[in-house]
Amino acid sequence: MRAVQALVGWLCVGLLVSPYAFARELLVVSEAFAPYVFEEQGQPTGFDYDVSKAVLARMGHTLKLSFAPWKRALLMAQKGEVDALLDIGRGDQNEREDFLAFPDEALSGTRITLFYLKRNPFRYEGLFSLAGKTVGTLAGYAYSPDFANAPYFQREAVETHEQNLRKLLRGHIDFAMLDTAVGIYTARRLGVADQIGYEPISISGGKLYIAFSLARGQQSLARDFSKTLSAFKQTAEYRAIFARYGIDPASVAPPEF
Repeated sequence: MRAVQALVGWLCVGLLVSPYAFARELLVVSEAFAPYVFEEQGQPTGFDYDVSKAVLARMGHTLKLSFAPWKRALLMAQKGEVDALLDIGRGDQNEREDFLAFPDEALSGTRITLFYLKRNPFRYEGLFSLAGKTVGTLAGYAYSPDFANAPYFQREAVETHEQNLRKLLRGHIDFAMLDTAVGIYTARRLGVADQIGYEPISISGGKLYIAFSLARGQQSLARDFSKTLSAFKQTAEYRAIFARYGIDPASVAPPEF
């Protein structure tokens, strides 16, 4: 009888255990996207990395981050080689939901603008103002159909944001299409911020997420992360993360669409 009672007791405890109690190390991949997520002195950093790490810690998990070029990172997530991909949008047609589970709550937002050499000032007045020009893009990134298919200007894809700006500096392209915060940070790091300007009109933008691998069966983890992230955004700890980077959370808040 005591053995039966003990078994029943353990079963009851098991039913009450939170899924967060099964703590584990989550393998996450991202492309360096400073100041959202990047590497400094051999350690991952960035405000989206810090937020994701803190939220997962509240859920009982640890985050192990590796970096890869964007196309390779997408393939790793698609094959189930990692648990999640950090700082990704859903894609123009939500096509990435075929292999990724997206939380309802986004981490942050991105605003894409055109960077140019200050000696060649530019004013963006719609896509037709790019006629005859060459725009540097990022391989594997999702762009609007209008931009991606316009026949009257050229697009040249590279693997990294730094390569894009270096091509701009050498005059190999007319514009580098980058997230504004990333472009400013990268130009400062390269010591060329005085040579590069950007058009403040956003060509596109979107929400950034940490999305979880369907190949690894992470749908429930995505739902739990969304709830925990939403609550975390109301805390002083969340605001302190952005303060460390000198960034107002509102400036990179997910756009309302």
